[in-house]
Amino acid sequence: MAIFDIEKDDLLRLSDTQLEELIARLAEAEVAANGYSPASVSWSGSINAPDDGIDIHVQVPADTLNTGFLARPDTILQAKKHSMSKGAIKSEMVIGGELSEVISEQASKRGSYIIVSLDDDCSPPMKTARIAAMRDSVKDDPNSDSIHLNFFDRSKLTQWLRQHPSVTLWAKGKLGQGYSGWQPFGAWSNPPKGADDTLISAAGVTLTLPSEKGRKLSIEDAIDPMRELIKSTSKAVRITGLSGVGKTRIVQALFDETVDKEALDRTVAVYVDTGAEPNPSAAAMLDRLISEGRRAIVILDNCPSELHSSLAGKVSAAGGEVRLITVEYDIRDDKPQTTEVIHIEAVGPEVAEQLVIRRFPYIGRNNARRVAEFADGNARVSLAIAERVQEGESLAQLSDAQLFERLFEQRNQADDNLREQAEILSLVYSFSVSKIGERDGELEVLGSILGHSSSQLFRSVKKLLDRHVLQKRGPWRAILPQAIANRLAASALDGIPVHQLREIFEAPGRERLLMSFAHRLGLLHDHPVAKEIVVAWLHPGGLLGRILTLEDTAARMLSYIGPVAPEALLDRIEAELTSPDFDGLEPRFNSQRTVILNLLQLLAYDASAFDRCVNLLIHVADYEGEENNYDSVRDKITRFFQAYLSGTHASLD
Repeated sequence: MAIFDIEKDDLLRLSDTQLEELIARLAEAEVAANGYSPASVSWSGSINAPDDGIDIHVQVPADTLNTGFLARPDTILQAKKHSMSKGAIKSEMVIGGELSEVISEQASKRGSYIIVSLDDDCSPPMKTARIAAMRDSVKDDPNSDSIHLNFFDRSKLTQWLRQHPSVTLWAKGKLGQGYSGWQPFGAWSNPPKGADDTLISAAGVTLTLPSEKGRKLSIEDAIDPMRELIKSTSKAVRITGLSGVGKTRIVQALFDETVDKEALDRTVAVYVDTGAEPNPSAAAMLDRLISEGRRAIVILDNCPSELHSSLAGKVSAAGGEVRLITVEYDIRDDKPQTTEVIHIEAVGPEVAEQLVIRRFPYIGRNNARRVAEFADGNARVSLAIAERVQEGESLAQLSDAQLFERLFEQRNQADDNLREQAEILSLVYSFSVSKIGERDGELEVLGSILGHSSSQLFRSVKKLLDRHVLQKRGPWRAILPQAIANRLAASALDGIPVHQLREIFEAPGRERLLMSFAHRLGLLHDHPVAKEIVVAWLHPGGLLGRILTLEDTAARMLSYIGPVAPEALLDRIEAELTSPDFDGLEPRFNSQRTVILNLLQLLAYDASAFDRCVNLLIHVADYEGEENNYDSVRDKITRFFQAYLSGTHASLD
């Protein structure tokens, strides 16, 4: 059976209330597909509740509407689970010898009245006879010629359902046939049952959109531009940000009509967490939606970079009705050309604090603040710690180390082996649990540092995942948030000889793991061991010493380690750029040029390094033709001298 097909007889298992909601959801999707708000549809919620003869009422603010299923802008749909014979139709529409007041009013408004009968599956003559019975019921009304009447049987209902994939997902879920992981619009952020799920908008959470040229917006200011971008672009939209900043909840808000105006159409939302190994796969679902010309917004949460890249290309090439939103921490940095990137960051603990108070009101505001500050604003980690706070307990006297132990151990006994293995794993920014080819896998390499087997590390990875201090993306894993990973990595650097670390990470065939190690060192710029390794790498004969000849991986390493030893880095760049054999940087894209120019701009932020950096940029510009307009060095220099956002602390003089 095709992904969005459903057997019509399976619908017979829907309850009365589920049938009514199904019809209401289809009506919402139908009006939304024609440019109107789903709020134009209302329903009672129970097929047996007093409803004045109205189960579902469509009231679209338009003069005309004809979608193929809804023929008038004012339409009443009556949901009936049982069979509606001609006699039953008459009894439904005519009460005490008089046409129902509701139906008479529909006639006066030139509205529509539709009976939907789940139990009936009519041949054409049978359907004609039922519509004739409906017409006969209204014949004595003075406006009988003005009302539109129709009868939907089970086949017609199934046909209508096939038009709307998101509603099909909902129906399959109710019938116990739901695809693994796939959901229509709902509480994707997965709050506990009964918990408040309103969007938290707190100071410190900012969003950067492609259209805003680097300007950071609050959540309130960003929601509408995000919606407009998703509606208008043919590219995939990638929403990135650190773990625990509320990415999924913000995406959910884009479809929420209670959050500002012009919400995205929730009736076409199709969501899945790719980390839950969905079935069908994200690629299969997207292929089917595109091939069938469906109208859908696909949301892939925790979507790895490789999967995003492959699907973004498909969506961009198709240029149809399918939109793609992917959400990810972005362990890897690649950004395909077919992508618009929205970045979310949280500076300060306000959001995490509010979420802790909401979920655990008994712990008090002071404790919530302490937990959120320790977790560096990470909501997921804050909740994991808050779960262990007893009512009446005060955390004010606990050190960061003690809070860390609470997070790490949670409700388990202290485990020195687990702690040691977590420290090893945190030495790299990310690692793979898959082994490719005959080479040692990354777990084998990391385990060899202190003599642990790959199977021991694999078991520890699972435990850390359960304790919310590690995240999973396909084969990739990473200790998160960075505040936790950096603490663990610093402890590892204190206890492992430098020569041993360098021998293991710098061995041939380990370039990706070496780059990931460099990424971690770049986050530990105050650690003496990190400084020692980076300074050695920057020595003229060191791993990164020949800056002008570095390949892509080594060039990325250079960009990562900049904050660790800025003086040594500037000395090395200066030596390379002022050497007698320097003849300029080729004015086209290459990794060495991009990294060197970016590093000089960043190093110039410090007033004491400004003159040296600008002189080096001028030196490079001397070799560059004035006609060059590709990533011009002259443009980079002039940016330093603007009054706002100069990028440096150098004085005005």
